[in-house]
Amino acid sequence: MATVAAVILKHHKKQDGTFNVKIRITHKGSTVYMDTSIYAGKSDVDTKIRLKKVFIDTYLTSTVNDYRKKLNALGPKVDYMSASDIKEYFSLEDEVIDFLKFADENIQVLINSSRKSTGLRRKTSVTFFKRFLNKTQFSVDLITSKLLREFEKYLFDNEYAVNTVRNTMADIRAIFNEAKDVYNNEELGIVRIHNSPFSKYSPPETPESRKKGLEISAHTITKNSKKDVIELKQIVDTIKLIRDVEIENAADSLARDLFMLSFYMCGTNANDFHASLLDKNIERFGYNRNKTRGKRKDKAFISLKVTEEAKPLVEKYAGYLQERYALPKAINNRLSESFKLRLGKIFGIPNFTYYHARHFFATLAGFCGYDDFDIQRALNQKTNTMAAVYTARDWSKIDEIQRAVLDLLKDEKSIQNDMSDKN
Repeated sequence: MATVAAVILKHHKKQDGTFNVKIRITHKGSTVYMDTSIYAGKSDVDTKIRLKKVFIDTYLTSTVNDYRKKLNALGPKVDYMSASDIKEYFSLEDEVIDFLKFADENIQVLINSSRKSTGLRRKTSVTFFKRFLNKTQFSVDLITSKLLREFEKYLFDNEYAVNTVRNTMADIRAIFNEAKDVYNNEELGIVRIHNSPFSKYSPPETPESRKKGLEISAHTITKNSKKDVIELKQIVDTIKLIRDVEIENAADSLARDLFMLSFYMCGTNANDFHASLLDKNIERFGYNRNKTRGKRKDKAFISLKVTEEAKPLVEKYAGYLQERYALPKAINNRLSESFKLRLGKIFGIPNFTYYHARHFFATLAGFCGYDDFDIQRALNQKTNTMAAVYTARDWSKIDEIQRAVLDLLKDEKSIQNDMSDKN
């Protein structure tokens, strides 16, 4: 049976007269030693140069007992181990596992593999965690449910959206669990990471999704009433306010610009700008809508005219979005935070989102007299009619709708004139 004891070696006496205390492991007739951080002086040893019991009881009983518990935990497995195997096992158990170092290594492996997007996402989450800790090294044993709740509060205090917080915590949890898979081998009784902080931590709940339609108007106008004119003027005035207001915060300014670019380009999604808006000098913007490209025979392709209103923003953001944000998800997170936390308050629109640009455009297109089929084509939505197939490459109708909607922003008389034309 293996034995463990605290000892000193006579021939290891240092020049200052002290001895480094060793942990002696004896098993199957072999003996090996492990260094400790404890030193014994002349007064701590007896005449035979052995550690006094009072010294052992004071400084080493706890350490020796811990090693004996680890031996007992191995059970019958210890019979298949040598003294050196036991020493290695103890050394691994005593090694401090740096969570941040492991996380960096884990991320790099993912980035160099087919899971690059996962690695980049985790890199962002770990960056948040490092900023919170304000450390470059952090023992995995120090990660507790209390620490996780403090980290969550830190993210919310820095105005990150709830989905960003949930995704960040999920990434930290995934890395923590992978560390346990690497360092623990429960079948052999090797458990180097003992804590399970996520068993006592629950991520914030995702808020219930709400309808994206604007409170001031979310329907297609079908009647030529005075009420319709007032509601539509509200929409036009709101869009003008969004377009013209000065915004100092750079992130919020970018969010506003992309909102207006989406409106100018028939409600195009930010994901599609990130994937396809690369050339600053284009006259038409052609792209396959990411959301439905795999579900439609035409690959959800559309070609939109770069109007005079859209051109400055195309020149500003074509190529820049891809340099600034490695993944479209990063843009979506930034947009979500800006709209939810600040822009909605600035413009007085409850539950304001980037997606409202698409609803604005659809509502105004309906006001201009276009039917659902034409509006769906302009929005690059899925259509099932044969007419859609035969006219898929004719963009003139979409150009007409786009121009009609944008002309409503040119002057206040446009709404009244268009309504008069209908009558």
